[in-house]
Amino acid sequence: MTITVDQVPAGWKVPGSYTQVSGLKSSTSLTGMPLKVLLIGVLGENGSGMPLTVYPYITASQAAALAGAGSAAANMVAAFRTDAPYTAADLILVSPASGAASAVWTITPSGPAKASGTVALEVNGYRVPATVTSGMTVVQIGAALADAWTDALSVSTGCALVVDATTGILTLTATDKGAWTNDIDVRESSRYGDGVSGAALAIVQATQGAGVPDVTPALTTVSRTWYTDIAWITADQPNLSVFATETARRFNAMVKLDTHVYLGMRGTYGQALALSETQNSKFVSILPANRARFSPWEAAGSLCAVASAALNTDPARQLRTLALTALAGRGPDDADDYDDDTRNVLLNNGMSTFNVQQGGAVELERVVTTNLVDDTGTKDDTWTDIMSPKVASRVRYEFNAFITTTYPRAKLADDGSRLAKVSAANVVTPSTLQLSWVGQSTIYADYGWIDDVDTLSPQAVFERDTTDRNRVNSSLIINRMGSLMVVANSLELQV
Repeated sequence: MTITVDQVPAGWKVPGSYTQVSGLKSSTSLTGMPLKVLLIGVLGENGSGMPLTVYPYITASQAAALAGAGSAAANMVAAFRTDAPYTAADLILVSPASGAASAVWTITPSGPAKASGTVALEVNGYRVPATVTSGMTVVQIGAALADAWTDALSVSTGCALVVDATTGILTLTATDKGAWTNDIDVRESSRYGDGVSGAALAIVQATQGAGVPDVTPALTTVSRTWYTDIAWITADQPNLSVFATETARRFNAMVKLDTHVYLGMRGTYGQALALSETQNSKFVSILPANRARFSPWEAAGSLCAVASAALNTDPARQLRTLALTALAGRGPDDADDYDDDTRNVLLNNGMSTFNVQQGGAVELERVVTTNLVDDTGTKDDTWTDIMSPKVASRVRYEFNAFITTTYPRAKLADDGSRLAKVSAANVVTPSTLQLSWVGQSTIYADYGWIDDVDTLSPQAVFERDTTDRNRVNSSLIINRMGSLMVVANSLELQV
């Protein structure tokens, strides 16, 4: 065996012991995949930030100042930080679309009140209570609701509320300008204890929000920066197509900047299915909700926070029962929530699902990708669950890192050559690499990422390229670890 000591010059004659020190990566340890998130939003009118500027390690307070207090971008960051306070995350903003408009609602109280109690308005799940006494007029009820509105509510709801002092009619205007503002939930509270006879609130959307900017400039700005996960404020069709193209580019072997995109959606069962029919990406997950009190951008931020952290820790472990804490208490009512049958159809069509617990907790049920068919249009279940692309990314990253650190300056010999038969320094062969794969895949199996390694890893093929003596081509097969999602029992009662 030839041992090379690079730091001791050849022909050195001065007596003494000279020892070079170098690090040697253990073949039984993992490199550890980085975790870094990109949150993409739209610059609000009261924001101090600059479009297409990357703001690193963003906090909720910084986002409120940069994107504008109450903006969808700021509230998405706030939701993300609620569920992932320590995850590294950057923010980038795009300019509003030309001619964009805010959604506007009018709230008209009825009166006079026939009893005393509490009338409450709910905006994005945040309650605005007004104390009403018997005989209060429309003007007085409107004024009471306006008095209950605070600056803090403007920030958390993303809306501004004013009252016409002569009529008592309230006008609620979204802070942002864009089509996504139509997804702000505005309703009269039906919670226990709210509601006064004769003092109902008639809510009408007077103006539709309009305009969604293109995210392409933001993605171009960070095209060479690796973000493992991305969130965006709205599941709009044009930008979904952009994300599908960009995530596929990043997954390419020559780019290796794998990422996953998370979005929320407000819509009925039919609307969610209609959107699913236009999607087919291994790297996009959409969480729809019907008449949820939380906003889609908050859902995107919360889902991104929870999923990115959990899957970085274990890319093969399902996300079921993980809580979206930022959305707690603001899920859909039972009458509005998708039932078991509709959720089953949604899951089969590339839409992720959640459950609302009795106490109001919002918990993930199953997170899937929008990928349904392969490149030929044939049904393909390979990438259904989000764990599939995440495991593939993790195994690729770890094996690439192992090869790079273990054989940084290796020479390449043929199997059967003289150097392959002796312990020559810094020489590898296709068989050497094949054994390395067997060893590494065993580690991945021990971590619970892949299965059937005793059968599959020996089937790996490493062969020297016929035209390039510096290249080895390989075929590697893995089987992602499964998840216990369905237990089907037959319970037979014996009599």
